[in-house]
Amino acid sequence: MKTFKLCIAIATLVVFNSCQNDENVVTESTPANIQNQQFVQVIDVSNTPEIQQLAKELKAGKIIPSSEISQRIVNCTLDNDIQCGSESAQEIEAYVNNSNCINYTQGTIIFPPQAQQFTFDYSYYIDGDSDINMDRYQYQFDAHIAEIERQISPNKIAFVQADAQNGCFNERGWNVDQVVYTVILGN
Repeated sequence: MKTFKLCIAIATLVVFNSCQNDENVVTESTPANIQNQQFVQVIDVSNTPEIQQLAKELKAGKIIPSSEISQRIVNCTLDNDIQCGSESAQEIEAYVNNSNCINYTQGTIIFPPQAQQFTFDYSYYIDGDSDINMDRYQYQFDAHIAEIERQISPNKIAFVQADAQNGCFNERGWNVDQVVYTVILGN
């Protein structure tokens, strides 16, 4: 009988440890899976007239990257109750473009300019009164910039500009839209 109880105790311990190991594996792999699902594409836009003009303005000091703090973004937190549509898209753009809230290693622009556009999906929930608690989803934009930084390494980001879409396809529920980040590379 003692042997039987000992075998049951050992079997329980093995199953318990096995379940714990499975949970650890899932937890560790989840952020990478989410990030890979959000990334859509990257294209080179170095030779477009818009990038050439933007690079000239940056070199001349007419545009100072990430220098102005948006009045709408308080303590680096997106609005917790914002209307779906152009208002929420502008909130995302202000957070990325002007708030100085996203941390990345800033480089000096390379000439001739090298630029890429990264497209990422982002998900959000429209609540019952047709607005969004954007503060719950800002981690996605931070993660996008971190992923861009990883992909362009050893180069750095000299300038980044977000162009967000927010179509509000559902009156209530989960939606997925895109942000296109135009990134001028630096060293």
